[in-house]
Amino acid sequence: MNKNMHAIILAAGKATRFKTGRTKLLEKICGQEMVLYSTKMLAYLQIESTVVVGHQKEKIKKIVSDHHKDTISFAHQEEQKGTGHAVLCTRDKWNKDNILVLNGDMPLVSPQVIKKLYKTHQGKKAAISFVVSHLEHPGHAYGRVIQEKNSVKIVEAKDFTGDPTKHCWINAGIYLINKKFLQESIDQLKTDNANQEFYLTDLVGIASDNKKTVATIPAPFDLVRGINTLEELWATEEVQRAHLIRYWMQNGVRFVKAQNIHLDITVKIGAGSIIGGGVYLLGNTIVGNNCNIQEYTRLENATIGDNSTIKSHTVINDSILYENVSVGPFAHLRNGTVVEQNAKIGNFVEVKKSFIGNKTKAKHLAYLGDATIGKQVNIGAGTIICNHNGISKEKTIIEDNVYIGSNNTLVAPLTIEKNSFTAAGSTITKNVPANSLAIARAYQVNKEGYAPLLKKKIKKKSNQPKNESII
Repeated sequence: MNKNMHAIILAAGKATRFKTGRTKLLEKICGQEMVLYSTKMLAYLQIESTVVVGHQKEKIKKIVSDHHKDTISFAHQEEQKGTGHAVLCTRDKWNKDNILVLNGDMPLVSPQVIKKLYKTHQGKKAAISFVVSHLEHPGHAYGRVIQEKNSVKIVEAKDFTGDPTKHCWINAGIYLINKKFLQESIDQLKTDNANQEFYLTDLVGIASDNKKTVATIPAPFDLVRGINTLEELWATEEVQRAHLIRYWMQNGVRFVKAQNIHLDITVKIGAGSIIGGGVYLLGNTIVGNNCNIQEYTRLENATIGDNSTIKSHTVINDSILYENVSVGPFAHLRNGTVVEQNAKIGNFVEVKKSFIGNKTKAKHLAYLGDATIGKQVNIGAGTIICNHNGISKEKTIIEDNVYIGSNNTLVAPLTIEKNSFTAAGSTITKNVPANSLAIARAYQVNKEGYAPLLKKKIKKKSNQPKNESII
């Protein structure tokens, strides 16, 4: 099949019904740009492809090229004059016996649909074959397939004036055309329609009128949904997300509230894991086996090791967690953080671009930035690493078996060596040698009997009239 077919993806339109000012082809569906669903499906089938670009062409070309390198060519439709004109812009790419044409806004088309279309097209030796779907209420989004006696034609929605209850078969927008027929017929397309455009669909009528074979195959509507509005984008993403969740369920993943999960197509989840309600799994996130990802957690480009627990309302970006790690609730890990086995990052702890060693604990209210922290370290509640001096970021190193007291301020650059203690309430600005106790706080002074005097002083001050500000 791949040696006998060249594919054309139509991606030049302006998507005016989106009303966003952006091309709809780059809107993401489960984390992947819409146009990439078609290009990757065709790449999987090893079918040589050309993408027709127009509106915001450089952005589309960049996204496609970034994922396909030099394996896909482009054709420019400078002025959008319809689907027939778009195909005409690719005339120099017609180097195979059959030309496959599909709209770029159909992300759910499966390889099986293309294979079935090709098999039917070849078996019937058709001039043109296309995919149809049954839809009771097509509305104004899909052209109708009209079959009467020995003729077949496609009437675009804006031009359809017949009884909608009698014509419920719609044109899906996927065509396989014999190259010779295409070369002979493309110049016969006319613009006598509501949009004054060259419709590729008119080739069906031309073939039928000339007694050439026209073949169709049916496909479920969910596989051939087109996207012309933000509402249709939402509906399509719901279908795709349900497909992904169903796949992971079949592979041993439990979703506590599947309808409230946001899941990207690139995410991987291990068997035995539980995903709570309201969880976002984004980008290249990998969740290991037997993990518990609790409700309202957001993981993006995160790797979570086996048997780990991510507690509720935790955000983890671009970070790696090893096995048996516990994080959260309300924790934030980001910017290349690495957490080794059996470590615990607790509630309201933020870790940025840091290495956390085996069995280390930071269980409460801390900020750890640009730090390398060894194994079996305790980080006391309220500890802050001051990693920025106003100009640059500085490093902090905390070696194995160190105990950091509560409410510490650690001013980088700083090294705290093995088996050391820092006293609660300390501001540590100098390196701490191994086996040392560091105390860096002002001496406490108790003024006995002074509290009542202080209260009188405060009360007297509060009763004085305040000067009005002129600002």
